Amino acid sequence: MSAPETPSDSPLSLEDVMGSASYRSLMTPELRPGDNAFPFDLPRLDSESHRPSGERIRLADLLGTPVALVFGSYT
Repeated sequence: MSAPETPSDSPLSLEDVMGSASYRSLMTPELRPGDNAFPFDLPRLDSESHRPSGERIRLADLLGTPVALVFGSYT
């Protein structure tokens, strides 16, 4: 199996990432199933403009509620 191709606009190659202890540590999960997630907050977006509303939402405020975090783009 060959290594995935590095995107042409990437500032790092696969070799750069795999050779760096900082990046390799990202491959080791720090949480196990059942552990609490790290506390964080995000800006709340206005439902019409999709711009920050000035409010923040904390993950802890959603305790007991299913939460899906989506990173990336559908474009």
